[in-house]
Amino acid sequence: MIEVVKIEDFVINQLFKPYTPSLIPHERSGKDKTKIKQMEIKLKKNPEKIMEILDNDQEAKRRAFNRLRKFEGVKWYRYLDMSNPVIRWVNENLEEMEDEG
Repeated sequence: MIEVVKIEDFVINQLFKPYTPSLIPHERSGKDKTKIKQMEIKLKKNPEKIMEILDNDQEAKRRAFNRLRKFEGVKWYRYLDMSNPVIRWVNENLEEMEDEG
């Protein structure tokens, strides 16, 4: 189970970084590394942006949630606000996958 203390770190490390080749193709060049850093900064300031990014790339979204499911889901730190849009979105998508699978 993936334990989450900071939503921003979870978004960047679990939902964005593993899928940067799909989300930002050809990310190996210096220009694209700058794009990745800029996107990480945006996600740190506005973690809800990951919802839009993954909703626009259904294959990356499917792989991200399959990976979370393989880790047996997400355990949110008890002091996080459970009404946070990212938490709700992740929980809803994991539930949908359970219903399908």
